[in-house]
Amino acid sequence: MSVGSDPRSRRMAVVADSRLDSLLDPLAQDGYGIIQLPPAGLDDETASLWLEQVAEHVAEFVRNEYTVVLADDGTYEEPLARALGKLGVKPLPRYGG
Repeated sequence: MSVGSDPRSRRMAVVADSRLDSLLDPLAQDGYGIIQLPPAGLDDETASLWLEQVAEHVAEFVRNEYTVVLADDGTYEEPLARALGKLGVKPLPRYGG
């Protein structure tokens, strides 16, 4: 399969760990790939590093004109917004599925 024929090739969802199981099928049906947020309860340093990586991936997808949405549970809302802001990425629209 070529990259151009992959229906997920231009759509990504940033998903909270707590919502991942319930959203896997709907996101796949809607043609989204997934970037998982860290699970709640991680130590601050590990969570921060994970969020930096998520933000870098999101920034790259946004630069390449992907549709990127957020399906979070509020656990990392503020630190994710800060990490994205440092990279010039505006707040992500919410996934409505």
